[in-house]
Amino acid sequence: MSVGGIPKGSLRRDIIGRLSNLSQLGYFAYSNLVIAASRTICAFVLLLFVLTEAPVTAFRFDFHDMIAMAYAGFAVLTLIMSFKSWYLDFTLSGTFIVIDIVTFVILIASRAALDASTVILALWFMAHVLAGSVLRWRSGAVLAVAVSVNIFWIADIVLFELPRGTVGEAVALRWIFFSVLVSLIVVWTSAQMLRASLPRFAGDAPRAGLPLAASAIDYAMQSTRASGAILCWIDPEDLGCHACRAEALEGEPHPEKLSFGAADAFRKMVPVLFDAARGKAIVSEDGGFVAHALADVPGYALFTELGVEAGLCIPVDGDEGRSWLILTGIPVLGWGHLRLVRAICSEIEQGMTWQTASVNALDSALFRLRRTVACDLHDSVAHSLAGARFLLGALRSRVGQDSEIGREIGTIKDALDAEHLHVRRLIEQLRETDSDPRVRNLVEDLDADRATLASRWQIAVDLLDSDFRVEVPVWLSLEVQQLVREAVSNGVRHGRASAVTVKCRRRLGTIEIEVSDNGCGFPDPENPVPPHSIGERLAQLGGSLKVLSSPGSTRLRMYIPSRAAD
Repeated sequence: MSVGGIPKGSLRRDIIGRLSNLSQLGYFAYSNLVIAASRTICAFVLLLFVLTEAPVTAFRFDFHDMIAMAYAGFAVLTLIMSFKSWYLDFTLSGTFIVIDIVTFVILIASRAALDASTVILALWFMAHVLAGSVLRWRSGAVLAVAVSVNIFWIADIVLFELPRGTVGEAVALRWIFFSVLVSLIVVWTSAQMLRASLPRFAGDAPRAGLPLAASAIDYAMQSTRASGAILCWIDPEDLGCHACRAEALEGEPHPEKLSFGAADAFRKMVPVLFDAARGKAIVSEDGGFVAHALADVPGYALFTELGVEAGLCIPVDGDEGRSWLILTGIPVLGWGHLRLVRAICSEIEQGMTWQTASVNALDSALFRLRRTVACDLHDSVAHSLAGARFLLGALRSRVGQDSEIGREIGTIKDALDAEHLHVRRLIEQLRETDSDPRVRNLVEDLDADRATLASRWQIAVDLLDSDFRVEVPVWLSLEVQQLVREAVSNGVRHGRASAVTVKCRRRLGTIEIEVSDNGCGFPDPENPVPPHSIGERLAQLGGSLKVLSSPGSTRLRMYIPSRAAD
């Protein structure tokens, strides 16, 4: 049996897996709500307990009834507070758990005798207190709470119940064993739930001009169910702080450069849950959470400049340094989301490490392929061109250098000389590795190619409106030169161009090369078909291609991310 082409068994396992993952995420992302809901259930059980206590099934407004009603009101109040103000809920959550413990002590100490229903109620309260402690505090505090609660429970049985004869020794041992066992199970299960793993992160290469951390935006938004996100990073070239909103990534990204104050705040940021309207924040530091006024939190100037009201800051570490994701529009935001931040950071770090390792493995394989191709070119094409040049030189000397045929042969020989030089440089490029420390000025290399291109195609080639210096590795310079050569070739052969202009500029995170000609343009200027080979080569570099065509003019704009030059 199958549903929608999916085997029924697989569909069932997928649904169960998703529900299990959702429950685990909800457990530690909404820790404050889990504690408040557990307290409310305990209050309901306590009310049910006193209401159904013999001999009269009704409220008698005695001491136990008043305690139950007071605790129920307290539980409802904390539940409302957990939805309305995560800051107050966090600052008072420790006090709330202490009140839970005090209520547990009062209920046990005030009972004339322990019966089965009282034991069940006590164990229920104990489970709530321990689970809440695991969610709220570190392991040391949890251990102290667990030991204290169990010591009181055992002391009550040993010092009061056994001497009064309300329980036998066997029953007392059984209840003591139950309390210890329940404590171990609750603490272990709660701790394991906090270690629940998120779905694996596997990001794609981001657009040109963006850091690798941009590939994690969708993952972080889906994990927290955020409706908005802002990526902030330090550009390694101009050392400025830049920001880009998630919605801007759907089109051509245009990062905004932030002020010096915001950049300084960026460098001091820490994982934080913040509410700008109330001026409150909770910071994750030294393995725990600390409440602060937002104005005292590193990053306050950045939040103010970006205009975000409430959200969550997530660090993303990679080879390019630390970037920050500011997530906004998270439903029912709570301090438990700071635990989720740790899990998200761990998954993103592993995913980016795997991504980098994959790129390195691909580079290694590509290097071996380049060496193989270089050997083939050297042994075949380079030798053939050298032989052709030698034969043309001999033929030219036989017909005479000053004759018309001799001059034509000379032109062909000059073209072959230029092509032979290009092949030799291509072989050099293929033998280089990305770790080659030498750099080239791309503008100078393109300018040096002008004469060769003009001579080969008998056209005018100019280099205009370019930066003075654009430093790139040797291999990338030769890649760009080949792209420009192909663009010029297409313009002459397909567009019948007689003049070509080349521009080379470095912009924010991008190297921009524009090749424009005066040819006839594409048949359909509104929907020009980009040259496949140029687009494919740019894609391998992580870049992109934009074609602008009109009658009498064609412009190819090639964008290469600056990180390709690093």
